Amino acid sequence: MGRTLLLAWDVSAVQEEPWRRLLQELSYARREEEYMESRRRLGVSAESVWLVPKPSGGGLAVVYLEALDPERVLGELAASEAPFDSWYSGAMRKLFGFDLARLPRA
Repeated sequence: MGRTLLLAWDVSAVQEEPWRRLLQELSYARREEEYMESRRRLGVSAESVWLVPKPSGGGLAVVYLEALDPERVLGELAASEAPFDSWYSGAMRKLFGFDLARLPRA
C-alpha cells in the first residue's frame, strides 16, 4: 500500500476556464494514454482531481495522489524530460505559477 498526498490550491475565476481546458485535454485519447503511461512510470497507484467551485467563480483545486513515495513522484515529475511530463509541468507552472518539485508542505 502506498502513502497519500493531498494537494489543494486556489483557482481564481480567471484561471477556472484554462484549468478546465487543461483537464479536458488530459481526457483526450492521446493525452490520456500519455498521462497513464507517465503515472505508471512514476509509480502512482491512484490519482483524482476535483475542482470545488466557489459561488463567486473559480474554486479550490484538490488533487489526491497515492504512491509509495508521493513527494519523490512530484520531484521526478518536475525533473522529467519525458515530453508529456515536461508539457504537464510547464502547463501547471504557466497556469498556477508553481513548480511541482517545490510545493510548500502543510
